[in-house]
Amino acid sequence: MPLRYPLNHPPSDATDLSADNRSPASPLRRTLLRGIGLAGLSLCLSPSLLAAVIKHPKQHFSKAYLAQLIAAETGLPEKQIAQTLKGARFIPSIITRITTPYESRPYAEYRPLFLTDSMQQAGKRYLSEQATVFKTVEKEYQVEAELIAAILGMETRYGRHRGSDRIIDALYTLSTGFPRRADFFRHELGEFLLMAREEKLDATTALGSYAGAFGTTQFIPSSFRAYAVDADGDGRRNVWDSPSDIIASVGNYFHRHGWEAGRPCAHWLPVTPALAARAKAGFREWGELAEIRQQLPPLPSSWHDDDKVAIIDMQPAQGRRFALVHYNFYVITRWNRSYNYAMAASEVAAMLGGKIFAVS
Repeated sequence: MPLRYPLNHPPSDATDLSADNRSPASPLRRTLLRGIGLAGLSLCLSPSLLAAVIKHPKQHFSKAYLAQLIAAETGLPEKQIAQTLKGARFIPSIITRITTPYESRPYAEYRPLFLTDSMQQAGKRYLSEQATVFKTVEKEYQVEAELIAAILGMETRYGRHRGSDRIIDALYTLSTGFPRRADFFRHELGEFLLMAREEKLDATTALGSYAGAFGTTQFIPSSFRAYAVDADGDGRRNVWDSPSDIIASVGNYFHRHGWEAGRPCAHWLPVTPALAARAKAGFREWGELAEIRQQLPPLPSSWHDDDKVAIIDMQPAQGRRFALVHYNFYVITRWNRSYNYAMAASEVAAMLGGKIFAVS
C-alpha cells in the first residue's frame, strides 16, 4: 500500500494556499493541518466548499512537499523529483476541463462525436494501411482489429490529436488542486517520472491530454508501464509513432483485461418492467444469458446462453433504452469507465466492418 503523507503534516512553506484558506478557522486549512490527503477532502468538506474548490482551483500544498510524497512512493531521489517539478505550472483550466468530460453527456449527444463519415473513412484507411500489423496482433492477442482501430480513432483520430498540454503540468495541477482524485493523480505523476527515466524521455517537455494521457494510445503513465509493448523490437515502447507498438499495446491491454475474441459487446433492448431491476443494478449484477433469455426479445445468433451478461440503462437518440451487454463491454470500460464510451467503441468497431460488434 503506498505511503501517503509520511510527515503527517503539511509543509511549512505551503504558500500556495490562498489568504482565505490560510486562516486557522478555515475548514480547508484545518483539514490539511490534520494531514488528510486531498482525496479525502471530499469526505471532510461541505458540498458548497468542495464545489468552491473545483470552481476556483487552488494549489493546496507546495512542490517541496509533493516531491517528498512522490519520493516516498516511488523510491526516486527527492532532489531529482524537486528539480523536475521546478518548472511545472499550475493551470486551473485543467481542473475545469476534467470536471466536465464529454462522457457525462447523454448518449444521444455523445454518439455523434464518433459515428461519422470521417471516422469511418479514417478508420478503414488505417486498417488497410496497417493490415499486416493488425493481422499479427489479432493472432497474438486475440483482439479484433476493428475494436483496436475504433479505440485509436476515438482517442486521437489515429494520432492526429494527441494533446497539447505538458504532461508534467497536467499531473502536477491535478495532484495538488483536484481534491476528489488528488491521490490518484499524484500516483500517476510518480509513474510518469519513473516512465520518463525508463524510456529516456524528457519529463519537462512531453505533451499529452489535460488528464495526463499521451501518445496515439492515450495511455496514462501507469497503464503505459503495465501494458505498452515494444512490438517492433527497436528497444522502445513507442506509442506515439510506431504502428506496431501502438496497435500491439492496445491489443495487449484488452487481452490482459479478459477480452473474449469472437463474442459480441452490446444489443439494444426496449425498456420493460421485467428488466428494470437488473438495469438499475448495471454492472453489479452479472449472470449467464440463459437466466434471462425468456425476458428478452429474439437476439442475433452471435449471443450464446453461456455468455456472461448484464443490463444497463442509457439515453440514445430514440429515448431511454436498456442494453444487454456482454462481459466484453465491461472490458472496454476498463479502458474508459463510461458506458457511453464503451457503446460508442462498439458502434465504431461495427462501422469499421466488425459485424460481431453490431448493437441492433
